[in-house]
Amino acid sequence: MNKSLTRIATGVLAATLAFTALYSAPVAAVKAGATCKTKGEIKKKGTLVCKKQSGKLVWVKVDPWKGLSGSIRVDGSSTVTPLIAITAEDFQKATKNKVRVTVATSGTGGGFEKFCKNETDISMASRPIKTSEADACAAAGVKYAKVTVANDGLAVVVNPSNTWATCLTTAELKKIWEPAAEDKVNNWKQVRSDFPSRGLVLYGPGADSGTFDYFTEAINGKAKVSRTDYQPSEDDNIIVNGIANTLGGLGYFGLSYVLENPTKVKALQIDSGAGCVAPTTTTVQNGTYKPLGRELYIYVKQSSLKNNKALAKFIEYYLYHIKGIVKEALFVPLTAAQLKATKEEVERVKNLAD
Repeated sequence: MNKSLTRIATGVLAATLAFTALYSAPVAAVKAGATCKTKGEIKKKGTLVCKKQSGKLVWVKVDPWKGLSGSIRVDGSSTVTPLIAITAEDFQKATKNKVRVTVATSGTGGGFEKFCKNETDISMASRPIKTSEADACAAAGVKYAKVTVANDGLAVVVNPSNTWATCLTTAELKKIWEPAAEDKVNNWKQVRSDFPSRGLVLYGPGADSGTFDYFTEAINGKAKVSRTDYQPSEDDNIIVNGIANTLGGLGYFGLSYVLENPTKVKALQIDSGAGCVAPTTTTVQNGTYKPLGRELYIYVKQSSLKNNKALAKFIEYYLYHIKGIVKEALFVPLTAAQLKATKEEVERVKNLAD
C-alpha cells in the first residue's frame, strides 16, 4: 500500500475520546536541576537524565536525538503503517532530518520476505512471524527482536446505506468467505433468509497481508484458506472506497480505517456465540470482541541495531511517544500489562544495539 498519511485533525472523530481516560493519570513535575535518585533514569521522553554532578544526583536536560544520522528502511503490514508513518515523520523532525526513514507497504508476508533477505531494518506485522518465515530468516543469518506496538480489531464493514445488516455471526462470516462459497454465495439473502435479495460484492486484503492470514484463520479455521472471487488489495483505502461505492459491498480491515472513514463504511457487530459485540477500544482490550481482536508488531533486525545507532533510537522514540501516536493513528492502546512487556522488549532492543 502506498498510503499518504494525513495527520488526523483534533476532535474529528468522537471515537478518539475513548482514549483520553487512559492517558489522564497525573505525573509528578520533574525539572532540570532538581535532585533525582537513580543514576541513568530517564524522564520527559528522554529529555531529562539523572546524572551525578558536583557530588550529587540531579536531573540534567539533554537532546536524546542529537548527533543521529543515517537511514532506516521499513516495510510490511498496511495495518501497522499509520503508526510507523507518524513515528517516522516526527522522528525525522526530531533529528532535524539527519535520519531518513522510508516506510513501504508490501503486506506482512511481503515485508517478512524482504526482511529475511536483508533488504529492510524493520518489518511491520499484523500477526506473529510464521515458522516458515522464521526459518527463512535463520537460513539467511537474520536475527531479530519483536516489539508489540498496539492493539487492533479487525472490522467487518458494509456500505453505510446498508440498513439490513448490523451484526453477523462467525458462522455467517464463514459461510461468506469459505472456499466452498466461491461462485455460489453472491447474494445477501443467501447469508440470512430475512436479508433482501441484493448482490453481495466482496472486498478484502491480498494474500500477502497479515490481515488476510489472521481473518482466514479466525473465521475459516486455517490461514490463507478463503474464496478467491473477491476484489483484493494491499491498500486498505481501495477497499474502503470499493465498499463506499457499492451498496451490497462487504469487506474487512483494521479498525483504524473505520475510524478514519466514518462516513464511507459501517462496522458490523460480531457474534461469536455470546451475543453481538461491536469493535471498540474497550471490547478489543478486554477480549470480548472475539475472535477478531489482535496485537500488532514490529520486528527489528539485530545486525542493523549493531550498525545503525539511529535504529534503536527510533524504537525508543516510539516508546516515549506511544500514547500520543496510538491515539492519533486511532489504534487501540496497549493495556498496562502489555505496555510493561513492550518496555521490556524495547530494553532488549537497546541492549542489542550496545
